[in-house]
Amino acid sequence: MKPNIIQSIAVCLAAFALFFMMACSSQEESIQNTTEAALYLNIEPIVQTRSRLAELQLPDNEKMKSVRVIVLHAADGTVEHNRYFSLEGAQAQKYILLKVKSNEKKKIFLFSNEESVSAIEGVTGSESKTLTAFFNSYTENMSGFETAVNSLYFAPDYTDGKPIPMSSMYEIDFPEKGNFDGTFYVVRVATKFVVNFMNWRGEEITVNNFTIASHADKNFLMAHVNDSEQNELLFKGKTWINWLKEVSDASSENDDYATTEAAGWLKDYRLPAQADKTKTYTYGTVIVGVPTVDIDHPENSKPGVANNTPVFYLPESMNPKAGVTDGEQEYTLTINIDGRTEPFVYTLPNLKALFRNTHVVVNITLYNRNEIVVDVIPYSEKFLYPEFGL
Repeated sequence: MKPNIIQSIAVCLAAFALFFMMACSSQEESIQNTTEAALYLNIEPIVQTRSRLAELQLPDNEKMKSVRVIVLHAADGTVEHNRYFSLEGAQAQKYILLKVKSNEKKKIFLFSNEESVSAIEGVTGSESKTLTAFFNSYTENMSGFETAVNSLYFAPDYTDGKPIPMSSMYEIDFPEKGNFDGTFYVVRVATKFVVNFMNWRGEEITVNNFTIASHADKNFLMAHVNDSEQNELLFKGKTWINWLKEVSDASSENDDYATTEAAGWLKDYRLPAQADKTKTYTYGTVIVGVPTVDIDHPENSKPGVANNTPVFYLPESMNPKAGVTDGEQEYTLTINIDGRTEPFVYTLPNLKALFRNTHVVVNITLYNRNEIVVDVIPYSEKFLYPEFGL
């Protein structure tokens, strides 16, 4: 239950120590000055509505291991707070309480897992600078942070279970009197793929490798969603983050592709000009077992499955489809099977964009007639909890 933040912080801190996991210190002081108020943030990655089950099964690399909050005075862009919080292990939720100036518009920048970004580009003096060093260079009352952070880009590294970087920005009007509390979401700078193999052949199948083309190699830290008529019609008055959260919730209730198509696709966004958008991802050998066939009760038959279901992450990408004008994209899957000279090549169906936080489930069914059927479910919840995506 959320604590009553109107009381003196020093008095009530002990009552909600389980939320904050920190001792009484200058980080959270008593709010006694009438020009000051409390900003209470509940920070979470975007997950589906079945939040408790989602949290329990969310992989650690998709959770938060650190959180940074940077609050700007919107009027002049100067820093009011730059606070870093190291969490106790991987968490799917973090409560933070800050003392802030009241009666003004603020911009709140949120980041998680900054340690996974070892090198940044796009800002003056960024060569060999880590993301943490960039953040630490902006102290209280400094200006220029918003312009700098929006210019920053990097090459994501999702290997070895590194926590996925996340970011978001909110604008709020702080009241003249009283406090402000709310839930604020951070969005993963990544797209996620899960590839399910289902084998109906009478023998074990060795997939030598499969590839996905064409993806980008660099992403902005902050999402660059265009302020366009196309996006205005898509968001229907919401921010893009709120739209993303609502579509994610809807997909958890009904993962039919018609639901996804009706929600629409966020296609009007930008990648760094320096990004190579023609990269090809290669996944190595996959062994797909033999099916279990029950002649008397066919409904009990089950296809053979992979020894290890491929799960991997790619950067936010943009590969425009030829001949379209609305930003629709396409991505190519190539499957190389042992004993077959020619690969199977498919344009992934039902995948019109690879905006950050999209989760793609690819189902590949192998039949005896040297036939493969590929089905793509962009925003599903049935196959893996939780799908992080639209």
